[in-house]
Parts: sequence; structure tokens; C-alpha cells
Amino acid sequence: MSLTIDGVQAEQLTIDKQLERVYDAAIASGSAAALWQIPGMSEPQAVVDFNAAPPLAPVNFADRRSVFAFAPFVSDPAGAAFQLHADLWFDGRRLHLQHSNGSPARAEQAERFRATLLTDRPPAPRQWYTAETIRNHAATESEFTAIVRDAIDFIRQTGIAKVVVSRTASMPLPTDFDPVATFLNLCRRYPHAFVSLVAIPGVGTWLGATPEVLLTLDDSGVTTMALAGTQRRPLDQPLDAVRWGRKETVEQEMVGAYVRSFFAEAGIVNVQECGPQTVAAGSVVHLQTIFRVDLPEDERLVLANRVLDELHPTSAVCGMPKHQALEFILAHEGYDRSFYSGFLGPVHIQGQSSLYVNLRCMQLGAEQAHLYVGAGITADSDPEAEWRETALKAETMLAVLGEPEGAAFHR
Repeated sequence: MSLTIDGVQAEQLTIDKQLERVYDAAIASGSAAALWQIPGMSEPQAVVDFNAAPPLAPVNFADRRSVFAFAPFVSDPAGAAFQLHADLWFDGRRLHLQHSNGSPARAEQAERFRATLLTDRPPAPRQWYTAETIRNHAATESEFTAIVRDAIDFIRQTGIAKVVVSRTASMPLPTDFDPVATFLNLCRRYPHAFVSLVAIPGVGTWLGATPEVLLTLDDSGVTTMALAGTQRRPLDQPLDAVRWGRKETVEQEMVGAYVRSFFAEAGIVNVQECGPQTVAAGSVVHLQTIFRVDLPEDERLVLANRVLDELHPTSAVCGMPKHQALEFILAHEGYDRSFYSGFLGPVHIQGQSSLYVNLRCMQLGAEQAHLYVGAGITADSDPEAEWRETALKAETMLAVLGEPEGAAFHR
């Protein structure tokens, strides 16, 4: 496959090598980049934004701008995301460079990127952006189970349905760590997840493989998801034979009811619902229900904006009711979730928008990986079981870091 830009064919390269070239040129020119693979697709895509500081602003689907959105768990204004404009887009086969009348600095950065992309360089350790500060605290088992007990007490005292609590752990990166190779490894391991590598100057670099759709927007409708319940994937039986306990089925029904009430309050009828069904996500399985609405274009864009405004952060990462659960999280979790449990994905690229909740992810420090996982707490939760669930979810990222299963999360 040829590396072609502005109609100039440089050389024959595999898709993986083209992605490496795009990423390396972005880092060398100080540009923001996002690499991703949509579930069920065999070819990853990428965008590069030549702006030195991509804007942080709420996503508005009615603008019809082609961007990659990367949003934190909480932001001001609410729902704001870094929006990487598709100055360059790799569609899985070819590179497309958008010519614009931007600032001289943007044009200069675009030229640096182009020159770097077409220059053959000797192999070197691959670089990545790091955040100036990473404010997290790796909770011990006793600390985390204490927070879970506090959450259970809060649920019983207030009568709310659910609170999602999370934790983080840091571990040394392998000496030969390569973010692009790790991204491609995640793509191969988790073909049914949304796999991503996002690198933004001054913000940092994140890798993830998430199973949860926030919303998809295509040329006929809007789709969202209710996802809850977790257990290890049984290797000796089909997914439809998996059995679920009361805690998980109640939690899933809570999330499903929340999405139904959203559509009812929005005055949306003819909602198509599929599920709940058991779906695999790496070494674990979840209960999933899909909701879809077909609408004319203008109504479709309005609904997509409302889904984003009202369902983020989702009940799967925050709780129900959202505002009370969020107050508990901010007061008790003891660290900054940053982009964990935010949302990310392409908007109006190739005629579609696909936003996912940023789960099963890690942030790259200079020498360490910072992993994030959480668990949904209800009145029926068992603190020790919730600790084990978070360790189970961590295996998605640990598998590509060469760690024994759950090592960093069982300590």
C-alpha cells in the first residue's frame, strides 16, 4: 500500500507503517493526533490537527464539523471536549490533507508535518506527550472498600439507585514501550471494542479499548446503549448461556429504565430496543441493551445534542440520579479522573459520528502507565467483590503491558 499525500506517492507501506508515520510526524511537528478503530472494522483511522492548541468546547452536531472529540469526566462548561480538526485524515487506506486558510503558524506546522511524514528516518524510541501533572492516588484495597461502604451508606440514606466509584494504579512502562504498537495490539486483541490512542500537546497521551457506546449518529438515526454488570468471561460456554446474579440484573434494569425515561421526557416515540443480552469485552462480559431512533436529519442532530448533554456522564460511570451521584464521587473518590469516563470519538467523519465512554484506559506518564477502572455500587453491593471486579476490568490494559493478570490492581 502506498503512502500518498497531495497526490504524491512516496513509497509502499503497510497500514501499520502508515499509522506509525502519521503518529511520528504529528509528535515531531507538535501536532495533536488521534488514532482509532471502530468495533467490527479491520482498518484503523487517524486524524491530525495542526493547531497548537485544539479548542475545548461543547460538541454541537449541527455544526457538521469533522473532528475527533476527547472530553474529560467533568468540564467547564459541561460537556466540553477537545476537538481535533481533521486537517489530515487517514481513512484506513489513504491520507487526505485538508487545505485551509488558517493562521501562518498553522500553515507552517502543516508544512513541518508534511516534510516529516515524507522523510525516511532511522528507527528510534517512539515518543509521546505527557501531562504537566497527573493528580491521582492509587487506593489500597482497604481504602477502596471503605469508599464502597460509604457509597452503600449514601445510597441507603438518600434512596438513590446507584453510585459508580473508581480507582487508579500506576505501574512502570516496559523499557521498549511503543504507544503505536500497543494501540495496534489492542486493535487485534479487542476487535469488538472502540480502541483509541489520543495524543494532545500539553494534555497528554491516552490509550483505551472501551465497550460502551455513548451515541452513534448515522444517515438515518441515533443509537445509544445501557451497559452494566460485570463478570469474568466463561471460556467453556457460549455467551447466551451466561447466568447473572440479582445485583447485576437489577443494576442493568436501572440503567435501561434511565435511558427509557430520557427518551420519554424528550418526547421520542418508536424507540427500538434490543436486549439485554450478554456481550464480551476482553476477559469480561457485560449486560447490554441497545436503543435506536430513526429520525429526519434536523431532528436527528437535535436529539444527538440532547443525548450528549443529558446522558454524559452516563449512569455506567457516574450513577443515578446523576447529580447526586456526581457530588458523592467528587467528594469521596480522592483523585482526579481526568479523561477516564469522559467520552471520545469521531464526529462527522466519513458521514458518521461515534462517541464512546472512555473506559478500560490508561494515561501515559514519562515512565509509568496510569490505569483507571470502576465499579457500579448499589445497595446490594459487596465491597470485597467490587474490589475484585475492578481488578478483573484492569486486565484489558494489563494484557498489553506484559503484567500478570490483575497484578497492579490486586495489591
